[in-house]
Amino acid sequence: MKFQLRQPFNNLHLYASWTLLVIVVVGAVLLAGCVTQDPRLTVALKTARVTDVRIELAPDLKMGSPLLNGVSQQSQVTLVSHVLQQKLSQGLKGYPGGTVPARLVVTLHDLDVASTPGRIIAGNNSFIDGTVRLEDMRTGSLIAQAQQIRANDITVRGGGLAIIPAMVINAAVTPNQTAVATQLAETFAKKVRTWLTPR
Repeated sequence: MKFQLRQPFNNLHLYASWTLLVIVVVGAVLLAGCVTQDPRLTVALKTARVTDVRIELAPDLKMGSPLLNGVSQQSQVTLVSHVLQQKLSQGLKGYPGGTVPARLVVTLHDLDVASTPGRIIAGNNSFIDGTVRLEDMRTGSLIAQAQQIRANDITVRGGGLAIIPAMVINAAVTPNQTAVATQLAETFAKKVRTWLTPR
């Protein structure tokens, strides 16, 4: 009888512990998102206005495994660079609205836009990872720099018998490589815009 009384108590205690853990984690994430910038960065960003966008490749650029559709890594870099340049130019020119003309420079350090076979068969993820800096167009001096910005596109993975349903799901939701690169670029541009927003 004592055992039967203790079991619900243990379950209740376990449930309460997990609930508390979830609340702490969610609270920490929300607080991290609400943290204000260093006042110096806020002032610097308020003065700037993006008038040019440049994409650079780090000399030690990392890439994913060879593509299963025969597309070369150089073609993948060209695709990502083009789409990212387009999305950043469309979404950020003139932002955040200051008077100092600024160049937004993105340096890509790690990227992988999985091929359709790679996404369906292997469950390969796609991502763009880079640093971003804002330079004064007139003097070339640094206005601000973000250490790392990353955009991800996650596919469904499965093991054992679950691999077949995972492949079916990936086949149903997998767009072509250009669409994946575009989605990654849009996410990356949104994160850059958030970073550029004085707060």
